[in-house]
Amino acid sequence: MTPAEASVVWVNAPGELEIRTEALRAPDDKDLLCQTIVSAISPGTELAAYKGLPPLRSGPNYPRLVGYCNVARVLDTGNHVTRFRTGDRVLTFTSHRSAFVVAEDEVLYRLPASASADDIVCAYLFHLGYNAVLRGNARAGSRVLVIGLGPLGLTTVAMASVAGAQVYALSDQGGPAAIAREFGAEAVFARHERAAMIEALGSDLADLVVSTTNGWSDWETALAAAGKMGIIAVLGFPGRGEPAPTINPLASQHFYMKQLRIEAVGLSPEHPDSRGFSRFNVRSNLDYLARQISSGRLRSSLLVSGTYEGLDICSAYRDLDSRRSSPTTYLLRWSAV
Repeated sequence: MTPAEASVVWVNAPGELEIRTEALRAPDDKDLLCQTIVSAISPGTELAAYKGLPPLRSGPNYPRLVGYCNVARVLDTGNHVTRFRTGDRVLTFTSHRSAFVVAEDEVLYRLPASASADDIVCAYLFHLGYNAVLRGNARAGSRVLVIGLGPLGLTTVAMASVAGAQVYALSDQGGPAAIAREFGAEAVFARHERAAMIEALGSDLADLVVSTTNGWSDWETALAAAGKMGIIAVLGFPGRGEPAPTINPLASQHFYMKQLRIEAVGLSPEHPDSRGFSRFNVRSNLDYLARQISSGRLRSSLLVSGTYEGLDICSAYRDLDSRRSSPTTYLLRWSAV
């Protein structure tokens, strides 16, 4: 039966999740009516909203939708839809919800029949790491340091390893450290082993440091570990939820004397342009990454610590927040595959 309404996850205030029942709008001629199969939690973004960390943008912070990794099945299509048909499975930026209507042009990727929805739903998490590697100019032989091993730190390790870099990581979490090694990290250091990490990088230090955390102490490590003419690619939000730093975040002995480049790398062009200037855009990148995942070259299953029913997202958030058993991320199951 075609759904007329959907269960939708909202964060109404810090620590307050609500599952609302909302009517679905009637699809237009270029729309798809979809039923979510599975969505993946992006812990950094979603737990920040859940815990009430300072917003990244101006404007009202609550209530807000959460989630942006969603694989769904197409139940019906508008009369003028040309690229999809009933039964197709699609990857979109849709939030955590049981069903939705989406414009045909907003679909990011159509899954081949052989692809696993549980694997492909993590593709955008790999995309963020891939974008950091691309924008950070990592290549075969580069020395790359990844600070923090949440999902984005781990996907950055994986993509830097695919690029042929020598990859090192910094994390105090044993479970993610083991996953990083499976993704190709040469060594993972705890924060109290910073001196050993600097020694392992060698006298030239890191060509690229990818910062995925918020702490000022980790930012200080990024400055110290970056080599001359190095790049610090920022996937985290330095200082978010922390008091003013006691260090100079642009300390001249690092930033100026090493001529560092600091760049935010969380966003990239969503569409290719007509003249090919945005070759590495979200759509093209996801097509490449999904193929790597389906082939087994990128093991997205390593990121997944377990699966919850979609309506049990509260439990998933609590377990991620408590870091019980060092989880990486969870999938939310909304319907049969």
